[in-house]
Amino acid sequence: MSTGAPEPTSPVFGRGTEIVTAEFARLRQQLVPLLEPSHVGRFDHVELTEITATPRGAQPLNVLSLTVLSEGRADVGEAEPPQFPIPRIRIDGFRDWAFGVARTFRRLPALERTLEDYPSTATWSLSGHALQVGNLRPEPLMFAPPDGTVTVPLNKVLKNNFWAGSYVFRLLNREKLHFAPFFADRRRLQQLSDAVSAAVPMAFAGLADLLGDVLIQVPVTVVVPSVDVPRDAVDLSLNATWSPGSTPRPLSAAARAKWDELLTGAALSGRFQEAACISVDGRRQPVESEMWDAETGTILSATAPTAILRRVSVNGHVQQHEPRLFAAVDPDTERREVRIRLAHTTTTTVGEDDGQDANYWLARRHDLEERRRLEETRDFVQYRPASGSSRERARALADIRFLIDRHGERGVDLWDPYLTGNDILQTLFWCPHSAVPLRGLTDGRDPPRAVPSGPAGEPEPEAPEAPRASFADRQRGILTRDGGNLEGLRLEYRNSRGPGGWAFHDRFLIFPNGRDGPRA
Repeated sequence: MSTGAPEPTSPVFGRGTEIVTAEFARLRQQLVPLLEPSHVGRFDHVELTEITATPRGAQPLNVLSLTVLSEGRADVGEAEPPQFPIPRIRIDGFRDWAFGVARTFRRLPALERTLEDYPSTATWSLSGHALQVGNLRPEPLMFAPPDGTVTVPLNKVLKNNFWAGSYVFRLLNREKLHFAPFFADRRRLQQLSDAVSAAVPMAFAGLADLLGDVLIQVPVTVVVPSVDVPRDAVDLSLNATWSPGSTPRPLSAAARAKWDELLTGAALSGRFQEAACISVDGRRQPVESEMWDAETGTILSATAPTAILRRVSVNGHVQQHEPRLFAAVDPDTERREVRIRLAHTTTTTVGEDDGQDANYWLARRHDLEERRRLEETRDFVQYRPASGSSRERARALADIRFLIDRHGERGVDLWDPYLTGNDILQTLFWCPHSAVPLRGLTDGRDPPRAVPSGPAGEPEPEAPEAPRASFADRQRGILTRDGGNLEGLRLEYRNSRGPGGWAFHDRFLIFPNGRDGPRA
């Protein structure tokens, strides 16, 4: 029954505040049990690392924030001042912006208050200072295992996630409005990441999707697990070492091995406190596993897929006493004596050699499938034109039109120093997407022509040519004559002229406005 009262709103969420409030309430319900002493750790404070950007005259905004539940500092003050481990950073593409890093220690209740207040205030002030964070929405709770044979990307920003693993709460900034220059040129993010990682162990250059996000890391510290594959056994050996002061409790574990996305082994353990075996053969395929509290179902460790080392190849290089001596003409056309030291290379393999086993043939299949995929998507195609035949040119034009059709729904750029009106009629005019920006760029040059030779192989003298119209006028004439009705065509065709710009010689087909950034 409606009362006619308006729904609660906030500066960020508008009429969706009730949904956001419920999502943050669910997050707090998941977080609270993890904070109970000795459940997964004995946390007494949070360590907050904030990478910030401050536009001139504006409030600092969040680039990436990591909050780590930590132990060993119960005496953290209510309002400790932040630490600034590096000086301010300037990044290309962000005029009048200053980037920096702040590290702050806070008591646990500060995190709970910030999570409770955010849906109604749209303010994030965990450090004690308000930070612009935009529209944050909680993602499903995650568990990040330590790296195995497979690297876990998030571990590049998490703190010391080496042992059992960590719970991770991600508050996603959905719009990321301020960070468009980073997506336009990844070198900017690399520059910022390099500067930050000089003082803080966070390498986020390859994690652009985290820009503007807030991460809360809850590491498991009550137990240190190990998963071993004994040399002469087919079972996995699991061990749990409980941290001092932690009471051992019943555990359960699961493990599986996969090959080519097929399960080659999967099993559960019985209950145990310190050691168990699981009937999964991890000698041939990577193994992944989880260990959890048998009473509460709380995950206490996980492993990324990990393979055991079965074979090592060692290359040895032994210098020979006698060098190679010869004479050669250098770029200055002078004849010089050359002395090359020689080495004899030997390869020694330690371990098992499986020869042409199933993995050998799987690799051959993947190689063939990758070649087929590259050809189907036109990611990598080679053209081998034969003299007197236009078949390969026709195939190349068909592929260009295929790419323009597939990726050109937001515009197409074509760069070619010899781009003519006929070329545009054969390429950009074929774009089926109406009113999208189509741009052709040329250097205004005619293609080089083969010079005919006389009977003795000497170039024949060129006959005097009649005055020709300019390159631009000739292209205008071609497009006027053959351009048709220009329906749905939004075309710019430009050539460099005068001192502006610079010469270029490569050819590019570019889709500058793709959903995932430019593609070429």
